[in-house]
Amino acid sequence: MRSSGWLATALVSLASLTAAMPRIPAMPKQPAIQWQPEADGPHARAGLVEYFFDQLLDHTNPSLGTFKQRYWFSEKYYKPGGPIILFNAGEEDASQYTGYLQNVTITGAIGYATGGATIVMEHRYWGKSIPFADYSTANMKYFTIHNAVQDYAYFAQNVALPWASGAKVTPPPTTAWILNGGSYPGVLAAYVKQTFPDLFYASYATSAPVQAIYDFFGYFVPVAAGAPQNCSTDMKRVITHWDKVMTQGKPAEKRKLMTLFGFGNVTHADDASSGLEEAPWSWQALGPAVGAHQQFFDFCDMLETRHGVTAGPDGFGVEYATRQWAQWQTALNKQLCGADFDNDNCWGTYDPTSASYTNIAPTNTYRPWISLSSTQIAFWQDGNPTAPSIVSKLVNPAYWERQCPLWFPAENGVSVPAKAPVDTLNPVYGGWDMSVDRLLFVNGEFDPWRSGTVSSLLPNAPARKSTEMQPILLVKTGVHCWDMITSTAMANPNTRVVFNEVVATMVKWMDEWHAARA
Repeated sequence: MRSSGWLATALVSLASLTAAMPRIPAMPKQPAIQWQPEADGPHARAGLVEYFFDQLLDHTNPSLGTFKQRYWFSEKYYKPGGPIILFNAGEEDASQYTGYLQNVTITGAIGYATGGATIVMEHRYWGKSIPFADYSTANMKYFTIHNAVQDYAYFAQNVALPWASGAKVTPPPTTAWILNGGSYPGVLAAYVKQTFPDLFYASYATSAPVQAIYDFFGYFVPVAAGAPQNCSTDMKRVITHWDKVMTQGKPAEKRKLMTLFGFGNVTHADDASSGLEEAPWSWQALGPAVGAHQQFFDFCDMLETRHGVTAGPDGFGVEYATRQWAQWQTALNKQLCGADFDNDNCWGTYDPTSASYTNIAPTNTYRPWISLSSTQIAFWQDGNPTAPSIVSKLVNPAYWERQCPLWFPAENGVSVPAKAPVDTLNPVYGGWDMSVDRLLFVNGEFDPWRSGTVSSLLPNAPARKSTEMQPILLVKTGVHCWDMITSTAMANPNTRVVFNEVVATMVKWMDEWHAARA
């Protein structure tokens, strides 16, 4: 990706992956951490072993057969009667997440505190768990939320775990299974617990936007709220000016402004407008244990510093901020795309022959996410259509959905819908209204995805309250998945409190489990 900071959180602009790659936004991936070699413990393994499970291709039609789903297993912390802690790595090759077997992560910390064994499961259609040779439209048919949710239950009820200790552990619900996940896998951890409340004993879901939202301009609401006031104020001014020129200006005026921002040879104004999302998108990369010089704050410093003086809360105004943003954007474009920094080879989304659209090889690992966005969950990140925004109004759901059939043209009777059916998905799993005991949510105060979580502040979202059996914890000043890596969580006092409360809650619930069976 474009830089180490953005790579660590897998931010979503596809221009950051390669030139000529149209960009469809996605949830950030959970923070990756690999297995830390250890020699202690009676059942520690000398090396990390990958295992495979025969998972159903389609849970609505088992006759279609199975595919190999990869997983890793550790009984390092296991004590008789302890739970099984199941972590899904989500939208990535899961070998990058094997550290979640250990207490260097909150998943392993829960295992350590409860005497549990830990599992990292690879999500279907990524890594070595891809059912087909490529990501063609027809082959993506079985990549659905329903199948991903059902994968958990079928795995838990049928897997023969490779116990080195000779432990005799029965499937759930006679053994307690605890689900873990953040971001999209956090959504799954919640959906699975909602769907199988008695099969899985407890679940922890962090930064989980459980309410699928079609027009997700709410993504940028926490960004504007959490950003320095002078910066967000000037960002709105610049975008208002940009939109006015792009919608009302003469062709020469449009081209002049696009050239100023480093998009001089981009054909379509909406493609250039989406490029301006790079700055607000970088907010998502902020971490709890990283210093001030992160990309978003460097961007704000550029807008709000003049001759060594920092602007007050009202900023420096549109003229100065426009020049500064344009300078920052042009430099970024060159970093991303080299010689093609200002043209359609980098930013264009209208060419159906683009290699991004036509490359269906499993190495094009972004395709499954685009399929899920196009067919089920949407979450189109765009400008607020009715209020000042830090993102252009030229970027709207139609802009993103126009690209979906280019990625997945109709094939063998399979095609993407004209509109992702979020209104049918939310009632199935409950969305903001899901209610099931021993489902613990954690959300960041300034997480861009907060609007889709049970801590949403959107006007149409219910005002959920935390309860003893359905806790909702908020990381003050937190962004996305800050509580998942032990070392970074401990480095921030707000995150540390939440991390410890999550582990303590799981210990309490397991004490109740044992007491009920004493």
